Amino acid sequence: MQIVKTKTSGGINYKGLLSVPREKSDKIIIHIHGMGGNIIFNNFYTPMHEKYPQNGYSFLVGEHRGSEIIKDFELNNEPILLGNAFERFEDCVEDIQAWINFAVEKGYKKIWLQAHSFGPTKVAYYLNQKNLDNIEGVIWLSPSDMMGLVRYPDVIDQHNELMKEAKELIKSGKGDNLLSNRLWGEYLLSAKTYVNLFEETANTAIFNYGDSSLGWKVINDISVPVLAITGTQDDGIKPVIDPKEAMKLLESELKNSPRVKTVVYEGAEHSFNGFEEQIVNDVLAFISNN
Repeated sequence: MQIVKTKTSGGINYKGLLSVPREKSDKIIIHIHGMGGNIIFNNFYTPMHEKYPQNGYSFLVGEHRGSEIIKDFELNNEPILLGNAFERFEDCVEDIQAWINFAVEKGYKKIWLQAHSFGPTKVAYYLNQKNLDNIEGVIWLSPSDMMGLVRYPDVIDQHNELMKEAKELIKSGKGDNLLSNRLWGEYLLSAKTYVNLFEETANTAIFNYGDSSLGWKVINDISVPVLAITGTQDDGIKPVIDPKEAMKLLESELKNSPRVKTVVYEGAEHSFNGFEEQIVNDVLAFISNN
């Protein structure tokens, strides 16, 4: 495993962890983590760094604007404060592109995009916005309904309060201020980020299991193979819809994908703890048959 770096077109520097096969390969899996995540602390990273290279695929986990809650990055040799609390969703295109550019510059020609939690929303949006040269397909681990997760009955009141506070702060010129309460009791978000991620017209409305009126256009247009994995106890999906029903719906909406497979692990939670090896095996089986 080695530490690698890339830079966005806007000048932000990111670090990543890259594991490569013993014999040179032109195949790579690039992983995009979820809200407030990072490139180290996911239990499934360990077998991926080991087994993907053993099967001829390099594995890269890269930082992006949504890494950790609040994090110092470098922009054109100057410090900049980013992280999930201050990210703008649409910037994910520039971030993902930076890692794809890195891979292409290193000689990789067959690129798979893998993502977890909020990451699949970013990857789907990226595919909708960019040319698909070199993208072999995508692997979604818990492709979550971001809009649905702030609107189900147990949290809708909190969402309304946070949205009201966020819009008031923005109106008073304090859009970078952090909201007074954490989303789902976990995530600190700035006013501007909350509105960007969760207002009615937000571009994060992609896996719309809970509200069909939001549409499935981004998913309908995806034209590469898709593997989606979740679990029956996945709280990135379960509060909105039964995960098994979610995967059936997702399959039906991937109208333009040449090959689709969905998997639901009995008992698996959002973190997939205890199912790490199973994920790796299922991913390798899917991509090796591409």
